[in-house]
Amino acid sequence: MEEQDHVAVMQQFGRTYRAFMSAFEAQVGHPLPRWRILLALHDQAGESSQKRLVERLRVDPGALTRQLKTLEALGWIARSMDTRDNRVTNVRLTEAGKAATEASLPRRKAFVHDTMAALPDDVLGALSGALKMLEVRIGEVVATGNGNAADASATQAAAEPASSAASR
Repeated sequence: MEEQDHVAVMQQFGRTYRAFMSAFEAQVGHPLPRWRILLALHDQAGESSQKRLVERLRVDPGALTRQLKTLEALGWIARSMDTRDNRVTNVRLTEAGKAATEASLPRRKAFVHDTMAALPDDVLGALSGALKMLEVRIGEVVATGNGNAADASATQAAAEPASSAASR
């Protein structure tokens, strides 16, 4: 592939991501970053430490704090210092937050189903594998500060088994 083809793939990835984010919010009723927090809290019996949320969601602590402030202003979460360790901030869903999350779960399920149902399993498997490889490669490039040919060969070699499995 030529460089322009690589750029076109990355541009398509960006367009798809933006389309997904917009459609998710329109169908589910929450921006995806906010939804991920609500769902993580819901899945953890309605409460978690802020640090655990950062780790679970793999987000920047500052970005999480900004989202939590918005959720707190909506009355959907409450934050408090941990009684045993005042360095820890705990986050819990309020009753309104639980209600908002539970009301959105069926919409999320329908959105995911309607979006993915028409795509064959082998295509979804190949896409998932390609996205995982891209994520790994982006991490390698960031870690080394560049993307040299030796690293690209290693990534390609690691991808061989995944692409073989996807073609079966």
